[in-house]
Amino acid sequence: MTPDDRARWRSLATETGATTVLVYLEASHEELWARVSKRNARHEADPNSIYFAESDLLRYRTRFVPPEPGEPHVVYHGDPDSVLKALDEATRQGKA
Repeated sequence: MTPDDRARWRSLATETGATTVLVYLEASHEELWARVSKRNARHEADPNSIYFAESDLLRYRTRFVPPEPGEPHVVYHGDPDSVLKALDEATRQGKA
């Protein structure tokens, strides 16, 4: 997803009266691949799961552009209060 994609979704949501907050969860390739590998290990026991190869992860990561400095977002570091605070502020700004 690109900044333009996110802007389009944000605009659609705002037009319907929704409050939006972009929450970015930073993760390295190594961390993501470790998580996917853990899920892949359970793949055969779960009929609703799919196997996800490392090449799939690499391909999907090329399509994602992290939020740019001017793009409103919150970087999540494990503190849900930071997200709730950003949502509260965005809600108050929308009603101003």
